[in-house]
Amino acid sequence: MENKLYLAILHSLGISHKKFHFIFKDNLFKNNKNYKEFYEKLNFEILNNYWFKDEEISNILKRKKELKISFIKQKLEERKVEIIICDEDNFPVKLKNISSSPYLIYIRWKISSWPKIAVVWSRNITSYWKRVIENIIPDISRYFTIISGGAYWVDTHSHLETLKLKNKTIAVIWTSISEDYPTGNKKMYDEIVENNWAIISIFAIGIPWNAYNFPIRNEIVAGLSSWIVIVEAREKSGSLITAKLALDLWKDLFAVPWEIFKSNSTWCNNLIKAWEAKLINSSIDILEEYNFSTTKKEAKKIEKPEFSDELEEKIYNALLLEWFTADELVKKFNLDISTISFKLSMLEINWIIKKTLWWKFEVK
Repeated sequence: MENKLYLAILHSLGISHKKFHFIFKDNLFKNNKNYKEFYEKLNFEILNNYWFKDEEISNILKRKKELKISFIKQKLEERKVEIIICDEDNFPVKLKNISSSPYLIYIRWKISSWPKIAVVWSRNITSYWKRVIENIIPDISRYFTIISGGAYWVDTHSHLETLKLKNKTIAVIWTSISEDYPTGNKKMYDEIVENNWAIISIFAIGIPWNAYNFPIRNEIVAGLSSWIVIVEAREKSGSLITAKLALDLWKDLFAVPWEIFKSNSTWCNNLIKAWEAKLINSSIDILEEYNFSTTKKEAKKIEKPEFSDELEEKIYNALLLEWFTADELVKKFNLDISTISFKLSMLEINWIIKKTLWWKFEVK
């Protein structure tokens, strides 16, 4: 483990995955990857031999003087992190096939051998998409390990739905394995590990949240998975990046359709129209694709509830897209507060909507 500790230290100094591949495929280290020895001998001349720029060398050597080895060691031990290197037998084979294949991965617990399906979506999820996940995840998680990105509210919902049933899930995070980000997900991350599922990162110890990490994380999600479900994809969303990566890797792509005028569904509909993704409206469509036994009764379909009148349906459709207070709905529909309050009460009584924080309503 000490040798891999020094690999993590070298990574924290600023040596990238690409450089690791280059350095340790060199004849000098091909049969003797002694990371501790490389760290101790690290100087300007060695780094210059491997085509590091002067500024990069200066930064790496500066970090070497400042970095506390005890900090890296403590973080790895606290979280029982395993470091897996690309030429080891337990390194995921699928990650060797992506364009930016990592040299190492940091992992809490272990990667299941179950077939893996990624569930991805845009950041600003609506109530409609939330219900899609609640209907699809329970069925497909019986057969697949669910992979998602651990992001607050969006990916989190996939992980939590899977954990409810004690099924397998993997969170591929976009920070260091030593970080709990967003902080509100710490309990969920701990629950994933306690249930013997996995949290994975390819970022150096101590690396915080960074917008540039998203596309890198998305490539790992696409690479690890055999299949991808796109639940929501607006223009320039992270889920669209994952979809394109999946197509480049010849992965099967599924997409959930919705209204043509909703920006949230723009690219789901486009992927289906271009025959790049298979349209799904229930878990049956995924399970039957791979001959998993299921019946129409077993898998849930996404259906609208019954309404007593048109106004109730209009309120429901509005809440699918956004949370509203009663006062906000009064302004939106240009109606009096008593009418809106009555309709909200009826929808609550029938378990169609519920009240959330700050007196806002959402679809159940």
